Amino acid sequence: MVVDPALKHALRLLRSVKSQKPSDGDGAEFADRRERIAESLDALACVLNFEEDRDRAGAEAAAAREHAAEVRRRGEIGVGER
Repeated sequence: MVVDPALKHALRLLRSVKSQKPSDGDGAEFADRRERIAESLDALACVLNFEEDRDRAGAEAAAAREHAAEVRRRGEIGVGER
């Protein structure tokens, strides 16, 4: 089975972004990372074959953006979010 190059690229991008861990306690860096994850999920959603998968990726992107905004509002990261 041959994987679409665009899908392969989007998955690699998402894995790369997720592997970049922010410094402990740096809320701005953590929020920025969540935004980059959201952007990667949006890119992935554009190349997924199934509507359910696209919807899930879009929902996860929205949740990541919401989480980033919450972290920025609080100005800190809770222990469970690291």
